[in-house]
Amino acid sequence: MDQKTRKHSICEKMPYIAVILSIIIPSLLIGIGGSIGDSISKNAGNICICIFAIISMLVFWRWFSPEFKGFVKPEVPAKNICIVMIPLGILLLCTLIEPLFFQHSYYFNPSLSAVIMGIAAGFGEETMFRILSLAIVMKYVRKERRLAAIIILAVIFGLSHAGNISQGADIVMTASQIFHTTFMAFLLTALYLGTGSVIFPIFAHAIYDFICFSTDPSLSGNGILTQQYSTGQLLYEFIVVMIIGIIALYLISKNRFTETNIIWEKKWRVEVKFSYTELR
Repeated sequence: MDQKTRKHSICEKMPYIAVILSIIIPSLLIGIGGSIGDSISKNAGNICICIFAIISMLVFWRWFSPEFKGFVKPEVPAKNICIVMIPLGILLLCTLIEPLFFQHSYYFNPSLSAVIMGIAAGFGEETMFRILSLAIVMKYVRKERRLAAIIILAVIFGLSHAGNISQGADIVMTASQIFHTTFMAFLLTALYLGTGSVIFPIFAHAIYDFICFSTDPSLSGNGILTQQYSTGQLLYEFIVVMIIGIIALYLISKNRFTETNIIWEKKWRVEVKFSYTELR
């Protein structure tokens, strides 16, 4: 016997309100979880962020079941996954070789805290700003308006880092981080929408943040940028992340989102009228 389908009036009548709620509600839930864990230790707080992020995804999946198939299973062949992962590989390589261009001594100081912080950023920030909200966009926002919604969500993600100033971040570096994370959001969006699975954006976010935490001596123990980079270093990072972000956005928006829409029609159990072979 099929599970009864719920009516989602807010999503259908006011999809943009639904997108905003899909950011606010998990952010509150994850924030509560992090606060509970922080009362024990910093690492416990980050672990609780991961747990409450998973809870948020499970609640979303159950609420939209049976229409929504879930967050984990990819909806594309391995070849497509490899293609959409290429920009991530380039970004990681450019991040690792950056000291060669500015004659800095190579710094690498991995730690358990850096690993846990990276994983928490992957689960927490992706759930708050992409995983749930983009699923709503790809179901309820009109196709011709999805690109605008994606760009707006990326800007919101970037601006969310402005709060780092209250934690001691340098003002100039905070402004640069807003710019950087906005374009980074395009890459993470492409990994999610281009595969249909949360595995790839969460992994990408976690590994990138771990590398930053482990190779950048200017970061505080909480991952806050407290010291200014040189002008050359800032330009290097701006150019790299802009190029990567634009390439990633192109990968999912080419052919007017045709392939991306097919992926998400599958995720939402909508009848698919085209196949990948027909698009070649």
